[in-house]
Amino acid sequence: MECQRGIAGGTVVRIAALAVGLCFAVSFARAETLLVFAASSLRGSLDEVVTAWPPATDIAISYASSAALARQIEAGAPADLFISANQDWMAYLEDRGLVDTSLTHDLLANTLVLVGPAGAVTPGRDLATALAALPEDARIATGLLNAVPAGLYARQSLEATGWLGPLIPRIAQTENVRVALALAARGEVARSFVYRTDALADPTVAIEVEVPADLHDPIRYPVAVLTRSDHRDAEALFRFLRSSLAGAIFEADGFEVLE
Repeated sequence: MECQRGIAGGTVVRIAALAVGLCFAVSFARAETLLVFAASSLRGSLDEVVTAWPPATDIAISYASSAALARQIEAGAPADLFISANQDWMAYLEDRGLVDTSLTHDLLANTLVLVGPAGAVTPGRDLATALAALPEDARIATGLLNAVPAGLYARQSLEATGWLGPLIPRIAQTENVRVALALAARGEVARSFVYRTDALADPTVAIEVEVPADLHDPIRYPVAVLTRSDHRDAEALFRFLRSSLAGAIFEADGFEVLE
């Protein structure tokens, strides 16, 4: 469930997977550990950013869907920073007084794409045309349509094109966007809605359609320090995530860095 690796300069990054509820009661409860809760689609890019941060701080990153992480924070998980894959889940915590509004910023933007196994897609068609060309029994994966940000954006896009109703029986709803990506990579579904950054990181899938931004809410990744955090380096990490060095890493992985 968890792996640890040493980083030059003294930083230790502990990458936690999905069972945040089990983890935070044990290894993340230590006051010296700076705990970041981050959307699954940031895995890899955020790891690289954190390794470039100079302070010799013990950092733990827990990746899951923004919905799951927000609910864990609401339930008392001792996170210091939260990076969501949409603005709604950050607002959810802000409404409950759990976000330091003076240390909140829209950090990144992304693009929703429809992907399939590499070699099995025809790039460039519009979304409605691509969906219409699929076999009648083809399954499509995405995040949970009413909770996971990638699923919310996919649902909005399908509603806008008139395809939500016809496809609902064939949609495989997953706990986070990386699971949807894996299903397409393994050929277990014909297509998946994921983020462009996910697709670029996996050579076993190919992008068929970049979903037009006007079909769904803007894809934004807000970052915030949480009000319960008392870690001495929480604000410093927040500011580093907005630095030019961090921005260059995110951009290299396909994210758009917001000012």
